[in-house]
Amino acid sequence: MAGGHISLVELKKRFGAVTAVDGISVEIEPGEFFSLLGPSGCGKTTTLRMVAGFEEPTSGAIFLDGSDVGRLPPNKRNVNTVFQNYALFPFLNVADNVRFGLRYQRLTKSEVNAKWRGSRPSPAGQLPAPPPGPALRWPAAAGGTRRASC
Repeated sequence: MAGGHISLVELKKRFGAVTAVDGISVEIEPGEFFSLLGPSGCGKTTTLRMVAGFEEPTSGAIFLDGSDVGRLPPNKRNVNTVFQNYALFPFLNVADNVRFGLRYQRLTKSEVNAKWRGSRPSPAGQLPAPPPGPALRWPAAAGGTRRASC
């Protein structure tokens, strides 16, 4: 599975008279670790919902690997979403909740773990372990901010 380039071009979302996202433009390269930070109500979740296809932009464009997906439904995009709380599987730790979307793509266990660990090699014949810390916590043990950032 190659790719992973995300480009948001003057992305806007309005709900009636309220502007939730006002012209965000960003390029995210494949494999890049990207954080979207800001105060409550600034449009972070709305932006992510537009990328995932759960909200349609008022204007602007969303490109995934060069293809404009701004009007495609969620099931036609190669995007995974982990919600803050209510959609996490309580019987899986945070790492396994994140891996769930990768497994759903019918990747092998080795491929899932390789994507989880990035380019860090593991000893021959061993599957890499998830990173330590918050990833090993259970969803109920992670606070709201922790759930959003894990």
